[in-house]
Amino acid sequence: MAAEQAVNLVIVGITLGAVYAVMALGLSFIYGITKIFNYAHGAFFTWGAYFAWMLSSGYLHLPYPAVVVITVVIMFFFGFGYEKAFMYPLRRFAGWDITAIIVTLGSALLFDNLALALFGTRAKRMPYLVEGNFVVGGFTITRHEVVTLIIGLAIMVLLILFLGKVRQGMAMKGVAQDQTGARIVGIPINKIFSYTFAIAAALAGVSAILLAPKILVYPTVGWVVFIKAFVVMVFGGVGSIKGTAIAAFILAMVEAFVTFYLGGIWGTPIFILVLIIMLTIRPKGLFGTW
Repeated sequence: MAAEQAVNLVIVGITLGAVYAVMALGLSFIYGITKIFNYAHGAFFTWGAYFAWMLSSGYLHLPYPAVVVITVVIMFFFGFGYEKAFMYPLRRFAGWDITAIIVTLGSALLFDNLALALFGTRAKRMPYLVEGNFVVGGFTITRHEVVTLIIGLAIMVLLILFLGKVRQGMAMKGVAQDQTGARIVGIPINKIFSYTFAIAAALAGVSAILLAPKILVYPTVGWVVFIKAFVVMVFGGVGSIKGTAIAAFILAMVEAFVTFYLGGIWGTPIFILVLIIMLTIRPKGLFGTW
């Protein structure tokens, strides 16, 4: 029984790791390219969850494939519009990157309170992507967890291919390495920044769709996920897709065992403890930065 429980916890850790990786990749994506730490990324998660809830069980009751596609598209344009409305006007001023951090924090609080005003304090519950379980011997895994893992791994692969093979992705990587040089060779920095926020918001939307069925959706839920994504990003190395993925699976595995044996209240504190240890031992994370 103990061995079976351990395997089940490993399975939970692996599926959670896929979600944390997707969320952290969005946060790392923005910082790696724009050098802005986006405090509003948690709000992106919250609104992605609410959009998915409204489409799936709140109002429209659409089939889940449609919910996924529509939510990702909405969040893509949400992120694009966010950058144009909040970040683009700041770039006219010197030291705008510091101001941008303050603006992202303020806008995160704005979006949280807007969600509170629109949806109230009562938490919302979302159905699983796919109902049912797979049982192999004494091991049980939900079909939702299998789909979560597949989607998470597929996104990581697609992001690697996008940055390495697609012209727009290679331009983003060039901006991440040297903004001045990228501007000199004609890369449209403003457009790259807008698409960066759009992709990051879409990733937050995907992670919300995958994780929301396992947690309740409420106006400040994004902060909990944001903290974990931040720790994953630092642990793996800012801008490193491989590092982010490995860190997400390691930390999710630790969380699964800690919360099972010590209680769910220790889930977030263990992430903070890991962050402190990592910053002390290896400030650049496992795989450094871009």
